[in-house]
Amino acid sequence: MKDLKVEHQYTSLRALQIYTIYRIVVAGFLLVLFQAKAGEVFLGQKSPILFHWSSVIYLCTSIGFYFINKNRSDIFRFLVEIQVFIDIVLLTLLMHASGGIATGLGMLMAVSVTTACLLVERTSSIVFAAIATAAVLGEAIYLNLSGQSPDDYITQAGLLGATFFATSLFALLTARRLKQSELEAELTSADLASMEKLNEKIIQFMKTGVIVVDEDHNVQFMNTAAWQLLEMPEHIEGQNLSIVNNELNAKVQQWKKTGHARSSFKQSPTGPKIDITLSQIDHRNDQSLIFLEDSTPMTQQAQNLKLASLGRLTASIAHEIRNPLGALSHAAQLIYESPDITEADKRLVDMVQKNAIRVNAIIENVMQLSQRRVSEPQSVNLSSFLKNICDELEKNNKEKLQLFVDINPEDLSVQFDISQLMQVVTNLSENGIRHSLSHTGRGSLSLIAGINFKTKRPFLDIIDKGEGIPPSVAENIFEPFFTTSATGTGLGLYVSKELCEANRAQLNFIPVPAGGSCFRISFARDDKHDTTSSAIN
Repeated sequence: MKDLKVEHQYTSLRALQIYTIYRIVVAGFLLVLFQAKAGEVFLGQKSPILFHWSSVIYLCTSIGFYFINKNRSDIFRFLVEIQVFIDIVLLTLLMHASGGIATGLGMLMAVSVTTACLLVERTSSIVFAAIATAAVLGEAIYLNLSGQSPDDYITQAGLLGATFFATSLFALLTARRLKQSELEAELTSADLASMEKLNEKIIQFMKTGVIVVDEDHNVQFMNTAAWQLLEMPEHIEGQNLSIVNNELNAKVQQWKKTGHARSSFKQSPTGPKIDITLSQIDHRNDQSLIFLEDSTPMTQQAQNLKLASLGRLTASIAHEIRNPLGALSHAAQLIYESPDITEADKRLVDMVQKNAIRVNAIIENVMQLSQRRVSEPQSVNLSSFLKNICDELEKNNKEKLQLFVDINPEDLSVQFDISQLMQVVTNLSENGIRHSLSHTGRGSLSLIAGINFKTKRPFLDIIDKGEGIPPSVAENIFEPFFTTSATGTGLGLYVSKELCEANRAQLNFIPVPAGGSCFRISFARDDKHDTTSSAIN
C-alpha cells in the first residue's frame, strides 16, 4: 500500500507548483497586455513605470520560485507564505499604479489568501486575509484622502476585505476536513496493511496448499504448503501453471469445462495423494483459487479405524475357522500314521496337511493385522535400526548374504512406530533375499536411505536382484490375498502398505531397469531436515 503521508506531501507540492504556474500566467498576461495596449487599457494608467517594474518583478519572482519549489520541498510552508506575501504586495502596487480598487485587480488577492489557507492548513494563515484587507482599505483611504478619485471606495474595499476573510475561513475549514479525512484514511490504510500481512502470514503457515491463477493460468500466488506439495518447483513467479505442474493445469482445465471442483492426483509415483478443491475468486477477472490437501493424515486415521474394525470382525471369524481346521489337520495326521494307508492316500493326506498349514498361516496373518494396535510414531535412527535388521537377517538365514547398506546423511532419523517399521522392513527384506536367491543363487540385498531432494522427505529403498515384477502384476501386488507364489498368503505386502499408511508413510514399487525390484518407503517429513522457502506473490 502507498504511504499516504508521502502521497499528501507530493500532492501539496504539486498544488504549490500549480499555484506558481498561475502566478507566472497572471504576471505574464498583465505585462504583455500592458506593453501591447498601454494607451487603450486601464493597466498602469496612473503610474506606468511602477506598473511595468512591478509586473516584471512579479513575473521574475514567479519563475524563480517555480524552480526553487522543486529543490527546496523541505521548507514547503515557508515557500507558500513568502509567495502569498509577495503576491499581496505586488498586486497592491499594480492596483495602485492602475488607479485603485476600481480596476478590480484587488480580487486577484482572493486566490492568494485562499491558497495560503489550503496549503498551510493553519489558523495563522488567516493573517494573510488581514494583510490583503489592510492593503485594499489603505488604498481606498489613500485615494479618498488625496482626492485623486471623486468616488468613495472605502465601502467597496470593506466588502472586498470581508470576501477575503470569508474565502480564507472556508478554505481553512475545507483544508482541516481534508486533513482529517486523510488521517482517517491513513489509519484505515495502516489497519488494512496490517491485516493483509496477518492474512499473508496465516496463509503461508497453513497446512493446506493455496494457489491463485489468473484467466491464462499464470501463477499469481503460491503459499509454502503448495510449494512443498508440488515438490518445490523453481521460478514460479508469473509462470504458467502448465510449466509448474502440467497435471494440475489439466485438472483446472477439466474443472472449467465440467464444473467438477474436486479431484486428486499424485505429484510423483512415490509422492502422497493430493486432493484438489477448485473455486473462482472473481467472475470479472476470472481468477481461480486452488486448494491442495495432503491426504496422508486422513489416510492414517482411516487406516487406524479400519484396523480397529477389522480386529473386531476377524477375531470371531478366525476363532470359528481355527477350531475345525485344527480338527481337520489332526485327523489328517492320524490317517497318515495309519498302517493300512496306501501311497496314493498318503499323497492326498499330504496335500490336505499342506493346505491346512497354508490356511492357518493366512489366519495368523489376519489375526496379526486385526490385533494391530494404533501406531505410535517416534524418532528412529536409521543407522542403528538397519544394523539390527542386517544382524537379524544374517542370523535367520543359513546362506551367506550379501547385504549393502548406504545412509546419507548418516544421522538420518524418521518418524515411525519402531515395532511396525521392524515388521515392514523385515518382510520386504526377506522377500528380496528369497527372490535374489531363486534368480541368482546369491542372497543379495541393498538398503539405501536418504532424503528426496525435491520433496525433502526421508526414504528407504529395499532393492533385490530377483527376476523383477512384470507391469501387469505390479498393479495388484498390494491387494490383499494376491500372490504369484504357491506357498504365499498374499498378505505380506498388503499388511506392509497398511502399516506404512498408518504411520503417514507410503510404500511404493519402483521397477529397476537393470533387473530386480525396489520397494521404497517414503516417510513423513522430518522437521530437522525440512527446508522452507517463501512463497511468491
